[in-house]
Amino acid sequence: MVRSISRAWGLLGAVAIVGSWSAIAAQSPSASPDLSGVWGRNTIDYSAPATGKGPVKNISGSRNVMVGDYNDPMLKPWAAEIIKRNGEIAKTGDAFPTAHNQCWPEPPPYILGNQQLQVLQQKDQVVLMYSHGSQVRHVRLNATHPVKVTPSWYGDSIGHYEGDTLVVDTIGVAVAHLSTLDRYGTPHTEALHVVERYHMIEQAVSSEPRGTGGFRGDDDAVDRTYKGKVMRVDFTVEDAGTFNMPWSGVVVYNRAPGRFIEDVCAENIHDYIMDRDSAVPTAKTTLISGE
Repeated sequence: MVRSISRAWGLLGAVAIVGSWSAIAAQSPSASPDLSGVWGRNTIDYSAPATGKGPVKNISGSRNVMVGDYNDPMLKPWAAEIIKRNGEIAKTGDAFPTAHNQCWPEPPPYILGNQQLQVLQQKDQVVLMYSHGSQVRHVRLNATHPVKVTPSWYGDSIGHYEGDTLVVDTIGVAVAHLSTLDRYGTPHTEALHVVERYHMIEQAVSSEPRGTGGFRGDDDAVDRTYKGKVMRVDFTVEDAGTFNMPWSGVVVYNRAPGRFIEDVCAENIHDYIMDRDSAVPTAKTTLISGE
């Protein structure tokens, strides 16, 4: 089954917008950056860092056909095989199941593919709300991970400010159905450790490359008239059970054009990337004359 999305002004967005962004930010330590508000991206993929190992790349030659590079040397053989199998499905024109198209929770860094993000900065936590399926992450500030973390969809996230940067450290992401790290179905183990660094940058150096592939939505998720600073997220992934080395990625958010929009995700048979119905088994009955 493939998901359908309908856009609506959701209750989540309405509640989140009560009060000004500046009032919310004022609850944070005075030295912390103001990351609050609604942000948008026009791509769902990650860019590679300027130096160091980057994410799995799309080798299909098409942004809409998700074939990950299963020969990437950072991949353990079992993970490479999963990516290869998913790519074979994608090359047929079908969409293989992902958390995004099946309406399942998306762990970090996969969740950074959402095209809208709202940041609420509070005294003891930062709340990250994502447009697709009303997903929410709670980042506890100046806290520590429990000695024994109970695995969960989004893991246990703690954060602190380093000057003008919010640093988010996440462990304890559950190994669950469709819990992957990117659009190519790259898996993970319980050893997954993700560190995200959120900071503001000038637009002159913030233009995010299209990256290595990924569907660009029909709706424009960014405000093209906005001239202020934008938000950049640099993240690093470590998982010794899946990768032979750490790797990093970059996403850049511009201001969204309006209020936070809730994308309601509902399963159905239409593939909105390939714009066709998926082939699914159907029941056929024959009416017998006289019955």
